[in-house]
Amino acid sequence: MLIFRTVFLAFLLAVAFVPQVVFAQNINLLPKYGLLPKNDAQKKADAIFLAEMDKEYKGNRKKAAEDVALMGWQFLREGDRSDAMKRFNQAWLLDSSNGIALWGMAAIEADAKKFEESLELFAEAERSVGNDINFSVDYAKAMGLAGAIGKNEERLKDAFARFARVHEKAPEYTLNLENWAKTLFLVGNYAEAWKKVKLAEATPNGRDLDRRFLKDLKSRMPRP
Repeated sequence: MLIFRTVFLAFLLAVAFVPQVVFAQNINLLPKYGLLPKNDAQKKADAIFLAEMDKEYKGNRKKAAEDVALMGWQFLREGDRSDAMKRFNQAWLLDSSNGIALWGMAAIEADAKKFEESLELFAEAERSVGNDINFSVDYAKAMGLAGAIGKNEERLKDAFARFARVHEKAPEYTLNLENWAKTLFLVGNYAEAWKKVKLAEATPNGRDLDRRFLKDLKSRMPRP
């Protein structure tokens, strides 16, 4: 039954895009479809999609949205941002409060350095998935990049506070320490960056640290 549902979803989600691609090729790749008005063909496609999902999930749109959003994350982990955003949008169409989908949209926007859009989505997602440690790591990273690149002290302060809170909850979370170090590197605080690197190296996954980043850090300041 689970395999059947997975195959059914893959088919349905792919078919649901056909009318939209014809009339507005880029709308599927914008978070929340860009909040743009849809034409009659797109509205009809949405109605058919929702009706089919209601039938498959017996009206439980929250569960449907969760499954579709998780498919989006699978695509994102595989590096397919386009299909990931399409799934996140469909999950949002099913349930606009779905934090997993909003988080995914935020992550994609952060990777594209669209920090204003990203942080707005992260803030919205935090209401429902704020207790997820992986979400907290991603949010802190995006906030740090936004602060460092935009030279925004308020955002940097927020980011460093988030890194610290995650570290307090999960002291062996290597990626959080690496993101913390990278943010410190971006603002020129190389000594503190090395301190976070040393903490990260002492974690179980310390060997997975970004070697290119370590090389860049060494070029700015030799390892203490």
